[in-house]
Amino acid sequence: MTAVADPGDELVPTVQARVAAALRPVLRRWLRLEVEGREHVPMTGPVLIASTHQSHADSPAIGTAVPRPMHFLGDRRLIDWPVLGPLLPRMGMVPLHRGGADADAMDLLARLLRERDACIVIYPEGSRSRDGRVHRLRSGLARLAAETQVPVVPVAVAGIHDVWPIGRRPRLRGGRVVVRFGPALAPPTQDGGSRRTFNLALQARLAELAGTTTADDFSPAHGGEAA
Repeated sequence: MTAVADPGDELVPTVQARVAAALRPVLRRWLRLEVEGREHVPMTGPVLIASTHQSHADSPAIGTAVPRPMHFLGDRRLIDWPVLGPLLPRMGMVPLHRGGADADAMDLLARLLRERDACIVIYPEGSRSRDGRVHRLRSGLARLAAETQVPVVPVAVAGIHDVWPIGRRPRLRGGRVVVRFGPALAPPTQDGGSRRTFNLALQARLAELAGTTTADDFSPAHGGEAA
């Protein structure tokens, strides 16, 4: 995780709801979306959603799958995407300022959970996987879950790499995508050993939901693309 901009008024839930309602039918058709296990995502109260990550389209897919305002972390450069980019902050994206202090990001996310009962999507691998495996998880999600003591719902987004592959343009025709949620995991304690055990369990659960295997190494920064 890196430092983030304050989301401000753009992330007011009513604004998100209006933008999401307008875009959801379009995105659902583009992704030919199927959703499994949606009942595992609470419709109220603070929750962290931990997702596999293979594509820039993961966040729109998850946001379309669940009729609840969400926040998700995203590189500020994504705002420059044509058409969809400028709408991302209003859909709930918290823009990242890469190279800043991790503490700033953690503080903002904790505040969203505590003050707004937010639903926050995080990609614990930290970057997109190029080979489809679930790579070693970074420490940020476990630390945030331990600090705030909110449940963590795992989710896999299957088929998304074919819709928007790393290093290529999105397919205008879209493709079939399955968003698959699993039962929530209880948060770890602040103890380092508890957080490591939690990460291993979460990594295994994500791989199971995705129908793939785990990897011991970290996923390359920016999905292996040039920065």
